[in-house]
Amino acid sequence: MSTARAADETLHEALAHLNEAAKERSEEIQKLIDEKYTHLRDAFGGAARKSADWVREQGREAAGAAQAVDKSVRRYPWAYVGGAAATGFLVGLLVSRRK
Repeated sequence: MSTARAADETLHEALAHLNEAAKERSEEIQKLIDEKYTHLRDAFGGAARKSADWVREQGREAAGAAQAVDKSVRRYPWAYVGGAAATGFLVGLLVSRRK
């Protein structure tokens, strides 16, 4: 039984040593990646910020357009009801002809 226990302890020590060595290599590799690819991270970060700014600006413009449409619909509601009815009629006509 003591031979099995000794082998088990040796195996446990070997695995612990291997795990420690793997962690050290992982840290070294991470440092190399950080040093080598910092410029890429900066470039992508800048692009991401520009994209986020563009999306925000487009959202503001869309909100402004939605407010303008809302104001127009409130001012001339029956014109929009008629337009929606005409559009629905034309779509129904086109769909019924395909069958």
